[in-house]
Amino acid sequence: MTPTPGVSRRRLLGAAGLGALTVGAAGAGAGYAVGGRPDAVAPDPDALPVEFTGKHQAGIVTPAQDRLYFVALDMSSESRDDLISLLKDWTAAARQLTQGNEVGELGAVSGPPLAPPEDTGEALGLAPSRLTLTIGFGPTLFEKDGKARFGLNGKKPEALVELPPFSGDRLAENISGGDLCIQACANDPQVAVHAVRNLVRIAFGRASVRYSQMGFGRTSSTSAAQVTARNLFGFKDGTANLKVEQTKAVDEHVWV
Repeated sequence: MTPTPGVSRRRLLGAAGLGALTVGAAGAGAGYAVGGRPDAVAPDPDALPVEFTGKHQAGIVTPAQDRLYFVALDMSSESRDDLISLLKDWTAAARQLTQGNEVGELGAVSGPPLAPPEDTGEALGLAPSRLTLTIGFGPTLFEKDGKARFGLNGKKPEALVELPPFSGDRLAENISGGDLCIQACANDPQVAVHAVRNLVRIAFGRASVRYSQMGFGRTSSTSAAQVTARNLFGFKDGTANLKVEQTKAVDEHVWV
């Protein structure tokens, strides 16, 4: 007698999703039968995706979202090829994540039942929530202890320097600096956390987390359509910042 294979958690979730889809389809049919047509639901503009490709990078002058997750990483490899492959892998994943898709070809639940999933799954069923992902380089990516790294000799922008000490600073080295950084902005905090978690996971063996910080409440504005919010001290901060509508000034001071 051939033993019946056990039901894995992933198969159970997949079956539950299929059942929900079937029920939803039946409900849609009932809507047509009763009302003649389903009720039209306008999409929530705060949940829509931000286009990943375009003339300029998303996430710079994009209207500021409500939530942010920032993480700094250090390269654990000194290989130029590892750095290049990491940035390429991050770009491919960011393209999927910002459009509300799962990472990889098989995502969170479609892979082999005994293999780790390509996507961690925290954002299953959630909208893109205007997610943008911005990758930054720290000064130490270009040179460290006076030595050039990753073949980037002479490539460091002149303005990319360590900030001088400020009065009252008590900076801790373990939560300062970093070779690379990721800034995930979204209107849903779970969408931002899911994106960062998957990018950090992709970096395994090439880069590791130095520190991370979550942010909440929109405290800045990038568009004249947004009123500058108050920060946790009760102050409005950033009212004189450039706005996306000031195209000439933005072209001069923001875009390279």
